[in-house]
Amino acid sequence: MNQPIVVRYKEEDPKADRWELVYSVTFQTDAGKVVVPRGYVTDFASVPMLLWGVFPPIGRHNRATILHDYWYDNRLFENTLGAKQARRLADRELYLRLREVEPRKPLRNYCMYLACRLFGRSWWVN
Repeated sequence: MNQPIVVRYKEEDPKADRWELVYSVTFQTDAGKVVVPRGYVTDFASVPMLLWGVFPPIGRHNRATILHDYWYDNRLFENTLGAKQARRLADRELYLRLREVEPRKPLRNYCMYLACRLFGRSWWVN
């Protein structure tokens, strides 16, 4: 069974969509175990507000997006896999987890994955 995701809304944050993990969350990925620590701040799915009706930032995909955000923020596995492969694997993990929790929304899942592939590179290299 998955650990529950418990977050605290960051009222004091200048960005209105920030949440802080109250407890760490552990994931088993194809690259190895990933522990997202308590205190990590996420916006869940990084979607422009204009598109929230179609691609909500919060939902069943929370677990997938927390892992993906943390992976990108920390460039996980970059030292062992190289930047290109580590980023590709992060996006693949997102897609697989989206499909797992929302199997009846294949187009939305693929669009979220594709957005990461197309626009995530600039976030990874910063």
